[in-house]
Amino acid sequence: MTQESQAAEANASGNDNLLLQAAAPLLNAVVQLRQAVTHDDPAGLRQSLIDEIRQFEQRCKQAGLPFEMIIGARYCLCSALDEAAAQTPWGTRGVWSGNGMLVTFHNESWGGEKFFQLLSRISQSPNQHLWLLEVVHYCLLLGYEGRYRGSDSGRVQCDAIRKRLAKLIEETRQPQSESARPLVEVHPLVSSISRPMIPLWACATVAALLACLLYSALNWRLGNDAEPLLRAIYQTPLPQITVGRRPSSPQALLDLRQRLNDVIAAGQLEVSDGAFGSKVIIPADKLFAEQGTAINPVGRALLARVATAMKNVKGTVLVSVFTDNRPVDNSRFASSYEFSFARARAVTQLLQSQLADGHAIRSEGRGDSDPLLPNDSNENRTRNRRVEITLFAAPETLSNHQGTQ
Repeated sequence: MTQESQAAEANASGNDNLLLQAAAPLLNAVVQLRQAVTHDDPAGLRQSLIDEIRQFEQRCKQAGLPFEMIIGARYCLCSALDEAAAQTPWGTRGVWSGNGMLVTFHNESWGGEKFFQLLSRISQSPNQHLWLLEVVHYCLLLGYEGRYRGSDSGRVQCDAIRKRLAKLIEETRQPQSESARPLVEVHPLVSSISRPMIPLWACATVAALLACLLYSALNWRLGNDAEPLLRAIYQTPLPQITVGRRPSSPQALLDLRQRLNDVIAAGQLEVSDGAFGSKVIIPADKLFAEQGTAINPVGRALLARVATAMKNVKGTVLVSVFTDNRPVDNSRFASSYEFSFARARAVTQLLQSQLADGHAIRSEGRGDSDPLLPNDSNENRTRNRRVEITLFAAPETLSNHQGTQ
């Protein structure tokens, strides 16, 4: 089956799945993105997709679909659109490189992990999440691979996941085929408004003002309502997978601990070496003022030291920012995830100016997920407020290291 026919099937099949019907234009866009080798106006395309995602949300709300279902489907669709764009020459640079759909709607730069975490969670209750499972299935049919992309057996693993999901959907739908289940009830909004004799421009001005206020209120509510779902996604355990062979001694390869020995001894940061890379852990209070997102001068000097230590090892740098469990006392942010992502972007921008070519930098806001200690004292909350900068060495760097041993 070609990708075009798969996208067409998304429009035609599952006629009782209102979520899939609402998502059909975005699934078609995934196919178009994969086939677009060149594009004259990537910025305009990005804006049109943003508008289409908002229309998708509106269609779902008009159909009375649950909020959690809409957010989950939007996350999967944004991930699929971003991956499709990333496979094109024009999608790896310019406006798309750091401002994809996930950044715009979920304050995240990569969804390859949480896509499959979400799938694992909703698969445990297929009757409750059948419509969302079918949307995820179509994303996989159209080539989405997420964290499996680039690994030796990634395509095989994705095919196995897709087949298991198709079987789960079929088994869930079979009991419902004997008696058709009712569609989600749609409540059209009908209003009768008497219009006073006032100028048209005044009506337009008031309407625009009300729309701005409504958008701000809904955006704030969306951030608050989405925070429990994001926390649940982050806390979902990942399955153990086997990846390519890594060097047995990453310390000798990355050597970050030795290069940062003086600031480690001064208690300004910690370095943790693992099987997949080296992680620098910095207390957030050393970089930012309380409830602030601007890096202070001491923090800038500290991050410059970290960048200098990482400069000679090409690879991917992941910036993760964590908060404690206290509410964010900043009117700019609706949730701790938005707040932590803003801090992560600030650190990323500074590192980009310091690191040489050959480093890909990603950022994520983790909010109050994954605390190091229970948030039951000021000391523990201070430990949990942290910035983690993880360096994953590029394959060619690993190959050179193995060749010299």
